[in-house]
Amino acid sequence: MTDKAVHPADGYDLYSEEFRADPNVQYAAMRAGCPVAHTDKWGGSYMVAGYDDVRDIARDTDHFTSRAVEVAGPLEAAGGLSLPPLTSDPPEHKAHRDVLMPFFMPTQVAAMEPMIRAEARRLVAALAERGGGDVIEHFSQPLTLTVLTSILGVPPGGQFHDWMIRMIRVGPTDQAVRAEAVREIIAYLGQLLDDREAAGGGADDLIDYLTTAEMDGEPLTRKHRIGAAFLVLIAGADTTWSAIGSTMWHLATHPADRQRLVEDPSLIDTAVEEFLRFYAPVTVGRLAKEDVALHGRCVHAGERVVLPFASANRDPAVFPDPDEVQIDRRRNRHLTFGSGAHRCLGSNLARLEVKITLEEWLAVMPDFRLAEGAEIVWSGGQTRGPERVDFVAEPAVTGATPVAGVPA
Repeated sequence: MTDKAVHPADGYDLYSEEFRADPNVQYAAMRAGCPVAHTDKWGGSYMVAGYDDVRDIARDTDHFTSRAVEVAGPLEAAGGLSLPPLTSDPPEHKAHRDVLMPFFMPTQVAAMEPMIRAEARRLVAALAERGGGDVIEHFSQPLTLTVLTSILGVPPGGQFHDWMIRMIRVGPTDQAVRAEAVREIIAYLGQLLDDREAAGGGADDLIDYLTTAEMDGEPLTRKHRIGAAFLVLIAGADTTWSAIGSTMWHLATHPADRQRLVEDPSLIDTAVEEFLRFYAPVTVGRLAKEDVALHGRCVHAGERVVLPFASANRDPAVFPDPDEVQIDRRRNRHLTFGSGAHRCLGSNLARLEVKITLEEWLAVMPDFRLAEGAEIVWSGGQTRGPERVDFVAEPAVTGATPVAGVPA
């Protein structure tokens, strides 16, 4: 096996302007001839690009650990964080996942639909009245954070947006900023858990639940409670608002697709899956437990391997015409939510948020486009999505016809 030999795709920079603008150029080149690349940047990592490699490593808990899922920075457990079950390995992983499962079962997610729809409808109405705005600041961020704070049982607004930006967007390339945000979040959640425990419960939100939850007949440790709450707060924020932002950017720049969905809302379900495939926002990391051979290269024990789900989703060996958005694509085995034991716990919730966005938005603003001179800058690293999507719409429609099957 070769060890860090020079390969054409080596030296990639997940945070460079070029990579953030269009990582698919590098992914395609890797899939065509250099399936494993290495870089020393941002703590060092190897990266794979093919569907089978991404899927197989995501599932391989014998040779790879999830104790560090970040794609940059320190190689210790998530930069020092314990976020069960995200950073858990078998055999503990299943028990850690089962602790949170009640809040993400399909029936529980379905019960959140009225709240999500009401918030989406309120935000859309405000945007329609003003004739435009920024999809990210004025819609996807407030919608996503409202959903998460509702699950946790904490007041919306406040410092949550600031924490997400500092930890997820700035933090990977500035560990001091990240560390301070982490300290603030842990202190906030710890105090919240203490206050709820002292109050004796009575609410049906996640924070109350964690104060009394058990695992194997024993109460959760304080570290586990804080880590689980922390995970729910961060895992569904930047990822979901990026997925929504990418989706609405696409519709603002592809009027034919937008018109098809307006004319045939029955396509929304398949369109959601296709937007998730094409604009998959998440890249995750794994650490090798032992020396592992990947296509002739040696990943040593303790080294990071980066799994870009977006690259797997563009593999022509799996998806016909992978670089085209086909909103009626029926066979769509995308890896946007990962694969195996660590498949995203909140996938049903994320899907619902994107679907509701399309239904509520297109019912009121079927005709919108990017604002004149709008420049789209994409985030990079762990999560890729547009930082801003400034758009303009036709005047708000009075008495708009609801999307078929959607309660008015």
